[in-house]
Amino acid sequence: MGTLAISMQVPPIGVLETSGDGSNPTDEQMAEESAARDKILKILLPFLDSLPKRPPRRSGNVTGFDLLGAKVWSRLNHYLLLLEIDIADNQVPDELSKLLPQRSQISVLGEFESLSSRT
Repeated sequence: MGTLAISMQVPPIGVLETSGDGSNPTDEQMAEESAARDKILKILLPFLDSLPKRPPRRSGNVTGFDLLGAKVWSRLNHYLLLLEIDIADNQVPDELSKLLPQRSQISVLGEFESLSSRT
């Protein structure tokens, strides 16, 4: 098993994302950015939850995932998806490109293995 890292950037929606200035957001701006992120999560999470439940295949079997999102208000449209996968294939990135809004950028960063872990 390895970890497939996928970077995703959806088009900016709110003022903070489009301006790139999240240094002093108003409550309204934060609500706008949070709503945009919630909309993306409603698209992604059912799909990601379904991956480990798929019937086994020769490659691309996903056993789990970790979805990370940027913490900065002006970058809430940036995500990092870590898939626990047997052998990477292009199926999941291709499926993500069909799910996410047009002009989303999806980049496969590569397949990684754990070298050390600390808690």
